[in-house]
Amino acid sequence: MSMKKVSATLAALLLLFALTASSAVVVQAQDRDDRPQAERREGREEHPVIRQAIKQLQQTKYLLEHKAAHDFGGHRVQAIQSIDQAIEHLNQALRADKR
Repeated sequence: MSMKKVSATLAALLLLFALTASSAVVVQAQDRDDRPQAERREGREEHPVIRQAIKQLQQTKYLLEHKAAHDFGGHRVQAIQSIDQAIEHLNQALRADKR
């Protein structure tokens, strides 16, 4: 498997993990809220799952840049670049939503 495919796969897995973990938290919070759905929407942050995914990707990038003990077989730099791309795509998605 080429380094580019490994990096893309790693980035996709990180994003999937971040979105999955974040959505579980959001679903649990929504289940505990007894107010009508219209009331819950007011004052809620737009796209909390995407924003949490961005935060988790930023934390992962920081760990790879500052705390990683080794270069993961040469894949650390590519993973960081893939994380940057994922963060940029998520930010573009948020900007594209005109709600």
